[in-house]
Amino acid sequence: MVKLSSKISAVINASGRMTKLGVSTQSDKVQEAMIQGSSQYYLIDDLYEVAGQEIAKILEVEDVVVTSSASAGISLSIAGLICKDDDYLKVRLPRIKETIAKREVVIMKGHNVDFGAPIETMIELGGGKVVEAGWANGTYEADMRGCINENTLAIMYVKSSHCVQKNMLSFEKVVEIANEYKIPLVADVAAETDFKKFYDQGADIVIYSGSKALLGPTSGLVQCRSKEVAGYIRKQLYGIGRAMKIGKENVFGLVEAVYEYKNGQTTMNVTYEDLDNFIANVNEIDGLSAEKSQDESGREIYRAKVKFDQQLYGHTALEMIEILANSQPAVYVRMHEANLGHLYFDPRPLSGIEQLNVILELLKRNRKND
Repeated sequence: MVKLSSKISAVINASGRMTKLGVSTQSDKVQEAMIQGSSQYYLIDDLYEVAGQEIAKILEVEDVVVTSSASAGISLSIAGLICKDDDYLKVRLPRIKETIAKREVVIMKGHNVDFGAPIETMIELGGGKVVEAGWANGTYEADMRGCINENTLAIMYVKSSHCVQKNMLSFEKVVEIANEYKIPLVADVAAETDFKKFYDQGADIVIYSGSKALLGPTSGLVQCRSKEVAGYIRKQLYGIGRAMKIGKENVFGLVEAVYEYKNGQTTMNVTYEDLDNFIANVNEIDGLSAEKSQDESGREIYRAKVKFDQQLYGHTALEMIEILANSQPAVYVRMHEANLGHLYFDPRPLSGIEQLNVILELLKRNRKND
């Protein structure tokens, strides 16, 4: 048997639930469920529907569509809204989408972000046409209303740390506008930890990653307020969704991950108390200053924000990204503010306090002597 682990170096992930680092690790029960799913044959259409209904029951929503990822959920949802139950259109969508008038998806400009791939690409892949409301530094009610017309298919709201956080319309206001115009509201909230909030507050379609907060396998789930719409999205598995199908083993793993989430069995191996101790120790290193920082999107997620003083420490934050990535073991960090001199260390993906200690020792070791 080929042992890939002996050929690929494992890394310390202090960056977060990031796709480029494998997102998350799975519990023993989720892995057992995946083995169970991979060990038998099933009628896949039935499996998708039954799994979706089971997840919907657990999360107390009308219906759920299982997908290969949250990004696939975006494309399939848009395609489902365009094609509905039209089998002719379903299999020809990429070729004839330009002839379809009603395919415009209104999204705030500050929400049209790149999360590893552009949101815009996922919408367009599903046959949609992106219409940006407002500006990168602000979208107001009049901006969104001005974009809505007879060709508007849906409004999309994105909840992510990647998005512009200031001067964007609130979710509640976007729900109000969508309801007023009777337009479906699609919420991409892939990394969120609350699996009821956006559905309960009025979104028609809510898209989550199955491998981020849920700690499941590579997968996604799409909450639907209507079983009819869920059916339209599932039909896309015979259209563009054929290229995005999720394997039976991941379906089983996703369902088990949802069970564990509901039962409160998803825990962190490194606590926020451990993070506080790490921050205190970092503050004892000349040239470094650290503090606890909440996630930009307002989620109850906290990281260590470390500021590098090049004159005292000897390296910039940008230099430390490369130094840490080339260490043994390699350490990957959250680096979106590196140009400002800050790196962020996320405790959630760490396997234990030992990895936090490794990071601390690397920070100590790489300080240049006076």
